[in-house]
Amino acid sequence: MTLFIEEEKDQYRALVVKNSQTMGLFVLLWFKDLNSKAKVETLTGQLIWKERPKGKMVNTPDGYFVYQLIDLRIMENDQCLGVVSDVIEGPVYDYLQVFRNNKEFLLPFIRVYVKNIDLQAGSITVECPKGFWE
Repeated sequence: MTLFIEEEKDQYRALVVKNSQTMGLFVLLWFKDLNSKAKVETLTGQLIWKERPKGKMVNTPDGYFVYQLIDLRIMENDQCLGVVSDVIEGPVYDYLQVFRNNKEFLLPFIRVYVKNIDLQAGSITVECPKGFWE
């Protein structure tokens, strides 16, 4: 099995698993070429991916991959206002392309509008100015 770790922006290193063992809720992994404690400690705090992430990282809020945002519901005041269909790269910041009632909206992907991203719930909570969705 091969896992991936991001070393630099959009640059991944393959980690070949030579052995594994489950221990309750945890899994112990032994990697080929990581045969010392010092080498393994370089992985501390890093995300390890089962497969190499596709696409590129979105520019803020707090960095997500584009594929993670596609199909998330846009929620405002506990009401679903649409679904993210794409992320559009802009000159200053990115935009979430949202479809609602057969209309396309470009929502600036900045903290002023995007209040919370919950990947597990499949939603993005937003706060938009009055008239934005018209």
